[in-house]
Amino acid sequence: MKLSSLLPVTEWARSYNKEWLRPDIIAGITVGAFTIPEAMAYVSLAGLPPEIGLYSAMVALLIYLFFGTSNQLSMGPTSTLSILVGATLGPLMVIDTIQYFMMVSLVAVMAGLLAIISWAFRFGFIIKFISKTVLTGFLAGIALYIASGQLPQLFGIPGTQGNFFERIYYFLINIDQTNLATLAIGAGGILFLFLATKKFPRLPNTLFLVLGSIILVSFTDLASLGVQIVGSIPQGLPALIIPDPTLIDVNILITLAVTVFLVSYIEGYLFASKFAAINKYKIDKNQELLALGASNIAVGLFQGLPIGGVPSRTAVNNESGAKTPLAGGISGLVILLVLVFFTGIFYNLPETILAAIVLFVIKRLVDIPHFRSIYSFSRIEFAIAFVTLLSVLFFGALEGIVIGVILSVLGLLKNLYNPHIAVLGRIPGTNQYLDVKRRPEGEIAPHTLLLRVDGSQIFLNTESIKDTILNLVDNEYKDTMLLVLDFESTPFIDYSGIEMLEELSDELKQRSIKVKAANMYEPLRDSIRNSRLEKEIVESKFCLTIDQCIRRWESEEKEK
Repeated sequence: MKLSSLLPVTEWARSYNKEWLRPDIIAGITVGAFTIPEAMAYVSLAGLPPEIGLYSAMVALLIYLFFGTSNQLSMGPTSTLSILVGATLGPLMVIDTIQYFMMVSLVAVMAGLLAIISWAFRFGFIIKFISKTVLTGFLAGIALYIASGQLPQLFGIPGTQGNFFERIYYFLINIDQTNLATLAIGAGGILFLFLATKKFPRLPNTLFLVLGSIILVSFTDLASLGVQIVGSIPQGLPALIIPDPTLIDVNILITLAVTVFLVSYIEGYLFASKFAAINKYKIDKNQELLALGASNIAVGLFQGLPIGGVPSRTAVNNESGAKTPLAGGISGLVILLVLVFFTGIFYNLPETILAAIVLFVIKRLVDIPHFRSIYSFSRIEFAIAFVTLLSVLFFGALEGIVIGVILSVLGLLKNLYNPHIAVLGRIPGTNQYLDVKRRPEGEIAPHTLLLRVDGSQIFLNTESIKDTILNLVDNEYKDTMLLVLDFESTPFIDYSGIEMLEELSDELKQRSIKVKAANMYEPLRDSIRNSRLEKEIVESKFCLTIDQCIRRWESEEKEK
């Protein structure tokens, strides 16, 4: 295997254009400024201290520099992954803080190993496993779940555990405990972000908010009014650790790691491919598995939590002019400098500001226009998205996405189990044959029945297809003497499908009905070449059209 396929940096670094350096540096510093407050805010969702967010972002950005293929993707802690980890490990009620940190790191390492294994077996196609419908419902549910946990912090009310409804109930019955000073600072922070982002979208407004709130607390007596602050953040770089795999029940570990891996890969790949298309280059979906795996393993070994691609910072990276992954590496170096020299700055950071940042950022996860589009397209897919959302709220993030995936698979199986079977008729004046239900003007010739199965014919649906065809022949089209099966919309047929067609041919032969195959192209033809269908219904070395099948039958009938 070529070194450039393992480390893309060796390829793009050789052809690096010196004119790219300035925009890469500007983008790197800008995104680094965005990352510091966001990473600190996101890890609070997993019940972790701010420095863990900085460790995770720094390591992820520096590792992705070497392995990644996206020029704009910014790696680090995400709200989705943080809440997944927090919602799953939080209820375990781990008393020892160090043990909890180790459990979180273990999940990161495990998710990274799964990504590496998937890369080794070239499983990049798993990007298709979670549909956009499920992801839309899941992200909206996650956003509401996050909000239910951040509202108490915004209002200065001690937080609580539980599902979305339990948290909202707790918040409402304790609303009288609101700390007005805390609420004023938090609400002011949200208002500032709303106005500043609208007016100056390319500036690191979250960093300005953080620094401004620190100055405010430092030169006032707000702490005496009950405003909680972050406090001391350890200075220096993270130490190497080896997470103990026996800390978590293996079922919880595997389920959480698989979910974290899938969500982080799918989200990250979607963001990366979006900006790759905008900037007219391609990313390697399998190499992205290696980049994600290496980043998560490294993060886990240096006291971090699982990471993925962050949409907000990826957009900022693109808008700031990032040309290569070097921009992400520079962002990592910015965080490194903060950890080594400037952590003391954040001592007086109000916790309510972190809540304000999270609440402001997650609002975009509730994509109402996308829900409307899904509803207009398919009521069933909308129901899947909405049930996924409710599942997250009732049962938690992990269970919610599992339920969503199961519903998607069931919906797919339902469509496979009951494929649409169209009765075709000739459109007058043409040689086109279309569904007579959609085109009533279609003409059906006497004693002929033309059918098209819209979908693959596999073990799941063979019985349904056979029963539908026999029902049409026995009830609606009793004078049928020729049945033409149009295979134009059948991309695949398995052994069960071949057996079904053989049985169907036999049963129709007993009814004195001739069966012929039309539009059976070579890939499908190869599947039945060794069966008796080749001789009985294909009857030609070449692909026959519907017209040719009818003319052949008419010629055979005349010869009789």
